[in-house]
Amino acid sequence: MTETVFKKEFLDMLIKKGSLRIAESTDNLFVFKSGRKSPNFINIGALTDGESLRKLKKAYATLIASLIKEGKIEKPDFIFGPAYKGINIACLATEGLYELFNINIRYMYDRKEEKAYADKAMDQLIVGAGYFKPGQKILLIDDVITTGGTKLEALDKLKVLGDHKIVGLVLAADRQEKMGDAIRVEELSAVENIEKQGIPVFSILNMEDIFSLVKDRLPTEIKKAWIDYYNQYGAVNLR
Repeated sequence: MTETVFKKEFLDMLIKKGSLRIAESTDNLFVFKSGRKSPNFINIGALTDGESLRKLKKAYATLIASLIKEGKIEKPDFIFGPAYKGINIACLATEGLYELFNINIRYMYDRKEEKAYADKAMDQLIVGAGYFKPGQKILLIDDVITTGGTKLEALDKLKVLGDHKIVGLVLAADRQEKMGDAIRVEELSAVENIEKQGIPVFSILNMEDIFSLVKDRLPTEIKKAWIDYYNQYGAVNLR
């Protein structure tokens, strides 16, 4: 399967299952926490049926396995998924790597609040930390990146493990937006800010991929709104 076909099949699934939503008109744009009004919205949490999860597992596992095979990331000892959506994704990716590629690694995830009972050494703040050994490698995984705040919080939480190496960040979609809010637009995108810290970022899809695959079926009004949005907030220009 070529990379283009792989991306198209994944995008078709996101659209079919309601994970990628596109505004019907400029009167009902999606308002983000930042206050930005977008003509599209990606919600991996909408994928809750068996068919969706199977395809999600395959997509993440295939990308991670290829990154390892091509030497773009070191083989991790753990996949870490930040709460909440990242937990299910980390679990699926870990299972998919073993099922499809015979790559057997563990996964970890964080708690929103520290555990104060029972086996605290194993999962007081990071569930699965009891298996961790100093110097081991961790792959961070999540759904979508917009401002990157959740990912930076995850990196900070992982400091509790002590000596470790983050080999990369893998996402379903990179929105390719600059950081900031509706008024303030920063120079760097969320991905550029993370990569500046020496952590390579990879995604199954980015907004350039998505737009190129759907633009010919968009109403003129929404297509223009999409382009205008990225002229204002994007790390890329869409055409």
